[in-house]
Amino acid sequence: MQGYILAVCGAVILSALITILMPEGKIGKFINGILKLFCVAVMLLPLPSALQKIGAIGMPEGTEASLSLDTEFIEAMFESRAREQQNKIQTELEEEYEITVDIQVLWERNAYEYVVPQVKVKIVDFGINGEDRHIFVIEQVRKRVSEWFGNKTEVIVVE
Repeated sequence: MQGYILAVCGAVILSALITILMPEGKIGKFINGILKLFCVAVMLLPLPSALQKIGAIGMPEGTEASLSLDTEFIEAMFESRAREQQNKIQTELEEEYEITVDIQVLWERNAYEYVVPQVKVKIVDFGINGEDRHIFVIEQVRKRVSEWFGNKTEVIVVE
């Protein structure tokens, strides 16, 4: 009860101070009206919980007030994010190193977090790079993908 009284007094004092500082005119009257509505809203704030306590309004039998996590939506969003990352990495590697690659981003949901434990890069065609440069290109690709994902992600590059 003490918190409610302090909240109402604070709202009234705040609106009084703003009213004193506001200019007279149409804008002042408009803001004064909004402040009055604010004070009324603060006064009526505890009304729904009080009515619920006495049983005037309540939740229907068998329903829960808590919200559940929509795991299907989160999984779909994470899958979409992984596909976007695959396409972006594939495009950038093919442009930068002039090779043809197939990318697979393996992701998992850790609570509500998107985590990428492993990225597999399969080099389908080395393009203009000769046989001597295969190992060099593989190492460059591994290093580049590791820079994008960080040290926690295992990067596997195969021919």
